[in-house]
Formats: sequence, structure tokens, C-alpha cells
Amino acid sequence: MYDIEIGSRLLSDTPERVDDFRAYCERSHRYRASDDTRTFALEKAYWSLHGALEFQASEDDSRQRIVDLEMHLLAVLSRMEAYGVAFDRGKLRQIGSEIRERVRTLETEIFELVGEQFNINSTKQLQHILYDRLGFPASKKTKTGRSVDTEVLSELSKHYAVVGLILEHRTLRKLLTTYVEGLDKSVNPKTTRIHTTYRQLGAATGRMSSESPNLQNIPAWDELSDRIKSCFIASGHDRRIMVADYSQVELRLLANLSEDEALCRAFEGGEDIHMRTAKLLFWEHITITPDMRRMAKGVNFGVIYGITGYGLSKMTGTTPAEASRSIETFYARYPRVREYYDALLENARRTGYVATVFGRRRYLPTIRDANRMIRERTEREAINMPIQGSNADIIKYAMVELSSQFHEHGIDARMIMQVHDELVFDVASQAVERTAVIVRDVMEGVYRARIPLIVEIGIGEDWHAAKA
Repeated sequence: MYDIEIGSRLLSDTPERVDDFRAYCERSHRYRASDDTRTFALEKAYWSLHGALEFQASEDDSRQRIVDLEMHLLAVLSRMEAYGVAFDRGKLRQIGSEIRERVRTLETEIFELVGEQFNINSTKQLQHILYDRLGFPASKKTKTGRSVDTEVLSELSKHYAVVGLILEHRTLRKLLTTYVEGLDKSVNPKTTRIHTTYRQLGAATGRMSSESPNLQNIPAWDELSDRIKSCFIASGHDRRIMVADYSQVELRLLANLSEDEALCRAFEGGEDIHMRTAKLLFWEHITITPDMRRMAKGVNFGVIYGITGYGLSKMTGTTPAEASRSIETFYARYPRVREYYDALLENARRTGYVATVFGRRRYLPTIRDANRMIRERTEREAINMPIQGSNADIIKYAMVELSSQFHEHGIDARMIMQVHDELVFDVASQAVERTAVIVRDVMEGVYRARIPLIVEIGIGEDWHAAKA
């Protein structure tokens, strides 16, 4: 493991010291997991620190706090990458065989309905079959001709059964090639585990991402997707997978930052926040339907990202006018949220940046751009940053502290994945209860405010079982 204190001292002030740190890493023989994994920490240190050191100097110590956080997180992520995640390759291949059989069945059914065989994955051939051969109406055109994107096909599937089969075929093909075959190739033949690479500053907000493979993008579509997650397993029969998931963390942050009384009371009363918003949006209805709650959920999360009426309509399947009215109704019911965003944008125009609750800044040089589209896009980025960035900081602080707590208390637990709002652990069976207490205390204690953070913990033999 790297000597973080030495690394921090080398990087005390300027980005130029990155090369010094790389030289130090190359000389260091402290990190030697195996010949295959020993470079993980080195490469991560070098590339991640370029981003970590882009923070501008400020009058307080917020910049240094964030740099310190990123420096300490380096070692945590390096250990996670080197340790990897135990993976049931046999189960994955069985899933792949079942998907291939279903794909072959779908192809037979599609060809029978169409009356001829063709390459379903070819855009040109699919355009010809749907619009020339079958005469279906084309609702949108692109540079390559009449569109066969998912949005267009979803609309056509309401009227033509064969299009529904084509959509299912497309979904299963993506599941097979991107996830089943992709994950199978990612298994290290020597360790029999998956060793992802975390991009510590994968987004301008400070949010992490992962690649080779992208664990953040494991789908959550249906039973098959759940079965793929079940291939991520504990590393032994006497161990368990523990999943700790922040519950509605971004909405809780919005309530705290906006101090909207109605939103805060909803959380304090333990209400279903999406159902409450649905009741506010559709107050004239006696019964709130699942579709109404779905619309409310889209609005709740959409406002965090500065979503437009058009964007919300695409997400929820309503018209842009209906979606815009829902957004305006949301702001009318939660007035302090609108006031918070207005003040946030005004301050961003004045200072040129926005910041998280921990002081991580994102500079926005185009916030006053003369081009309206560029300006509005930047405003959406400004709205999103304090909440998504704070969420990212919370996860990172929790990861660093948990790593320290496990070491300090001699807990037989390994942090093995970070996915969206989740932390995933490989824990000895006899240490599960003690680990759960520490994990909840640390994760909920990172940020304290009127509306507290809530962490839901699940335990199972695999990733899916722990989340079920």
C-alpha cells in the first residue's frame, strides 16, 4: 500500500509534483499483490491526481480537504481493484446459453411473421422490412433514413406484435454481448475474479465510474439481469455479500439544501416521498395510480438534474406540455426548492462556480454564455452539481472511514464494489452483525443535517440475494 503521508507531502501545492509522485510510486515496493495487479495503484495514482489537483486555491481549507480525501481514497480503491470480486463464471455461461436459445426462438418467430429471413441487427435491413416490406408508418427520420431506434419501435410495438418481438430480441442481444460475454471476458484467469478499474474522478461532479468492466452499468431490467448480478458471489462458503445502499440520498440532500418545509416534513414523517408528490401533483384524483406515482418519481429526481419538460416527457411517456405542468406544480408545492435553485444560479453567475456541501468546486465558465443553448446546459449542470457532487463526496468519505474502521477493529470484511449509491462488501459470516453496525454508523454519520441519511443493508450469498 502506498505511503499516503509521503505522497501528500510530495503533492503539497502544485500539479507539477505529480511527476514526483509517479517517480516515488515507481520506486516503491510496498504494493505487491501479484504480477498482474501491482500496477493498479500506480496507474490510478498518476492519472487520478491530475484531476484531484485541478482544484483552485480558495480562502478556506476546502480545497485541501478534498485533495486529502482523494489522496486517501487512492489506497482504498487500489486495494479494492487488486482484491477483485469473486465471480461464478459457470453460472454466467449457463445464463448465456439460455439467452442464446431465447434469441434463436425469437428469430424464428420474427421471420415467420415477416415472411422472410433478414439480419435483425442491421439498421438498413430492418428499415426495409418495417417500412418498405410491411408498410409501417415512419415517425422519425435520421441521417441514415427512417429511424428504428428504441423510442420509435416502442411506439410501433403498441400496434404491431412483430415489433415487440424485435425489441425483445434487441434487448436480449445487448444483454448477451455487452454483459454476459463482456463479463466473461473480464474474469482474470489467474485470480478467477473480476478486477474493475475505478475512475476516481470519472465525472466533473466528483462522482466515480468504473471500466473494464463497467460495474456501474450492470442492468436492472428483469429476472435475467438479476441472475447476472447473482454471479457476483462471496469469496468462500464461510463468507457473505453485504450491500449497503443509501436510500433516496439525493432527495434528502435537496430537502436539506432547500430547507423546504413540506419536503422536510415528508421525510420526517416517514412518508413515501414519491406518493406524496403524486398526491400534490394529482390532488384532484381520489386514487393515485402506479402511473401517477411513476410520473411523480420522475419529477422528484428530474428536478435535481434541472430536467426540462421535454426531457421529462421522454422519461415518463407523457407529452411535453403535461410534463412541464407537472414540473411547475412541483415547484408550486415545494416553493423553497425553486428559491434555492434561483439563489444557486445567481451565485454561480456571480462567482463562476458551484460547490458541494464539503467544498468541492465545479467551475462554470459558460454560465453567462451568449449562446442560449450553452447557457441553459450550464445552468442544468450548476443545479445538478451541489447534490450529485455532495452525494459523491459522501460515498468517498464513507469508503475511506470504513476502510480505517475495519483495520482498526480487526473486522474480517472487504469493501469490493462501489456502484451508484451502494457499497458492497465481502464479509466473514461470523462478522456480519458487527460489520453491519459499523457500516451503518459510518455511512449515516458522514453527513449530519435535519433530514438524516438512511442506509439499507442486505446480506446474502451473492450480490442479487443481498439486494433482494
